[in-house]
Amino acid sequence: MLKLKQICLTGLAVFLAGSLRAQPELLDGVAAIVNGKVITFSEVRDYIQPALGQLSRDFSGDELREKVRAAQLDALNNLIDRQLIIDEYNTKGYSLPDNIVDTQIDEVIATDFNNDRVVFVKTLQAENITMSQYRDRMRERIIVQAMRNRKMQQEVVVSPYKIEKYYKEHGDEFKVDDQIKLRMIFIKKAASVEAAVPVAPPVETNAAETAAGTAAATPAVVTPPVDPQRKLAEELLAKLKEGDNFESLAKVYSAGREAKEGGSWGWIGRNILSKQLDAVAFGLKAGQHSDVIETSEGYYLLFVEEVKPAHTKTLAEVRTEIQRNLLQQQRAKMQDEWVKDLRAKAYIRLF
Repeated sequence: MLKLKQICLTGLAVFLAGSLRAQPELLDGVAAIVNGKVITFSEVRDYIQPALGQLSRDFSGDELREKVRAAQLDALNNLIDRQLIIDEYNTKGYSLPDNIVDTQIDEVIATDFNNDRVVFVKTLQAENITMSQYRDRMRERIIVQAMRNRKMQQEVVVSPYKIEKYYKEHGDEFKVDDQIKLRMIFIKKAASVEAAVPVAPPVETNAAETAAGTAAATPAVVTPPVDPQRKLAEELLAKLKEGDNFESLAKVYSAGREAKEGGSWGWIGRNILSKQLDAVAFGLKAGQHSDVIETSEGYYLLFVEEVKPAHTKTLAEVRTEIQRNLLQQQRAKMQDEWVKDLRAKAYIRLF
């Protein structure tokens, strides 16, 4: 079987390599036969076509070829599984009313083509797909999804023992780092500040230099400009110290995006803020505010409403989450076993 897969992938590689170079009039070929149904190279190509562009952008050379081969094999296996599921559907004697297919197509036209059936039909024509072919593909898609859902809906029970066992074995998944409930006021620095007039200090010279008229010039000292926005931040700090409400001040004065919410950042963990702000914020206790923090872009005032120290969530807190994950795992396992059983009973030949 491994040799057959290698042969099949060689054929696919040649076929898709031509596709990537956009050569005209490429010959099609048989990739696999499943219970008498032929899966062609072009079907595999069409299946992975949406991914080929992204792969070509992300990779090149040997790495690209390896990624394409992996995508080919995955596509071929998915097409084989799809055909096996459709065969199972037909063997069971199920039927799909035409109106369900029509409804699904109408939803596609409404969602993807703004209810414009003309544009939809022209799009199919541009892709060399007839309406009949599209209906068949849609029908098969609905059948496969319905059959998979039918398996998913089978009753699966996760015992309390399995939940507790998972909790004990995956404790790191439920660890929570330090968190704080934060509010912030941001005051942007002034766009331009008038520079102070340079003031030159007295020049000290010796008698010889004075006589020669060669006294060295001493650089002028420039008084640092005063940012009025800094003054505003200091005034807000004074108000906070007097007991003013941080949330109210943030709504009025903050230039941050969270101003309308009173500067609220909600619960955050470490490394969300810049290193400078992070160090200050996580050094505050619940109910404390910071002093003015100056950065290159402006001035910050931080207020910590609540603190949650690092801890591990209790089993009671995560029981539902664990149960949901285990249910998904068991259903996925059931799906895999179901498809493996279908494969075992089927005639599959790769070329």
